Amino acid sequence: MKRWGASFLTAGDDAEQARVNSTEATAAASQTRRNVTLALSGNLLITAAKFGAWMSCGSSAMLSEAIHSVVDSGNQMLLLVGLRDVGKAQDAAHPYGYGKNVYFWSLVSALGTFWLGAGVSMTHSISDLMHPKLIEIPVEVWGVLGLSFAVDGFVFTKVMRNTFKAKPKSMPLLTYVKSIRDPATVAVLLEDGAACTGVLLAGAGIGLAQYYDNPIFDGLAGVSVSLLLAGMGLALARLNQQYLLGQAVDREIVSDVNNMLMERSSIDNVHSVQSQWTGPYSFSYKAEVDFDGTYLAAKLMERYEPEFKKSIESDTLEQDLKLLLSWYAEDVMRMVEREVKDIEREIRAVYPAAAYIELEPDSKDSNQFAIDQGGREARLRGIEMKALNKIILALKEIKRHEEETFASADTDGDGLLSKGQIADVLSKECGRVNNVLFNSLWSQHTKIGVFSINLKEFKTFRRSYKMAVKNSSAANTNFPPLN
Repeated sequence: MKRWGASFLTAGDDAEQARVNSTEATAAASQTRRNVTLALSGNLLITAAKFGAWMSCGSSAMLSEAIHSVVDSGNQMLLLVGLRDVGKAQDAAHPYGYGKNVYFWSLVSALGTFWLGAGVSMTHSISDLMHPKLIEIPVEVWGVLGLSFAVDGFVFTKVMRNTFKAKPKSMPLLTYVKSIRDPATVAVLLEDGAACTGVLLAGAGIGLAQYYDNPIFDGLAGVSVSLLLAGMGLALARLNQQYLLGQAVDREIVSDVNNMLMERSSIDNVHSVQSQWTGPYSFSYKAEVDFDGTYLAAKLMERYEPEFKKSIESDTLEQDLKLLLSWYAEDVMRMVEREVKDIEREIRAVYPAAAYIELEPDSKDSNQFAIDQGGREARLRGIEMKALNKIILALKEIKRHEEETFASADTDGDGLLSKGQIADVLSKECGRVNNVLFNSLWSQHTKIGVFSINLKEFKTFRRSYKMAVKNSSAANTNFPPLN
């Protein structure tokens, strides 16, 4: 028997799912990596220019800006280190993958911004305020400030454009930015936004100091840039702290997943739900599930009823009973395992970030035998039989409809349906086919290079698709696209 928990997957399934999760996380991180690389290129370009401008005029505001660019460049290098392993598959040492690696390096980056950037800059700015001195501003300084604003503005605009593309249309921009779990994307947005603001502050301070012949304005601008760096560092540190501690998955997502479970005929109840983000692009979901034994019995009735009748008619029930009960118990377990795999496919079709799903069977009556709870009381026996017969009739009707649907679509008569034929069937039953959900489920149900499936596989795929479509509208509203 396979062990319970850890999503009931076999070793082969675990390895394949790890590969899929790793591929999806790596793809999701690619855009972030491009944004960080773009920001780093811009900062490296203007850092030397800012230091040159500071050395030519001695402006406190310009030094703060030069330190700002140095810190940003270092931070973005650290973010690239963190993003390097974000798509690495889980292993024995890290069963939940390496997704949180980016939060660690982003935290180091945030602390560097606060202590090195804000600290050094503030120290020098306060010193200049305590001992102000008039400075002469050459025209090259204004050229450097203009270049810095142009470069940082270009990078910021580019990242904002990508953010707008990823943002759901119905969600306000600020709400979406707050919901982003990728610290690298948030860091680039904050750093380049702060860089543009810092250039404006530096330019204002230098300009006022030059206009009024008062160096206090230059020192105040330096302090303002330092405070800007400190605020940015604290905001990024707070974001990374939340996810390193194990930030719970959004309530809307957990509620959707719970509803997906409760809508299945095989499940009576879901409780003790736990979840957390295991990285910017993945989360874990764990729950204790009370499976409906009556439903499972109804599913097995068609296969086992003839076996028991055969033993009774041949008067061998006494000899066969132990073996039949052993097989029956084994098949109940296998059916639960199939149910769990179907559930996982449906959840991941709607929420691809659900990398780690752990469902633990746990009934409130697990310490008792069902037969002892009322199996000998006529009223309770009648209720159970009524429920069982109702499920059996419903399953027979579903089976008949599925077989008729399959036969009508199987125009070749080879017992197989292609992807196109299945899409036609689903379009008639559900309206326009959702290609994203369809392809996601297809990759989970079939092996690479498989383009047609048999009746049994069709039944499972059809049910999974319909359930995923039913839940996808809420997911698209509440679950921000990966960044």
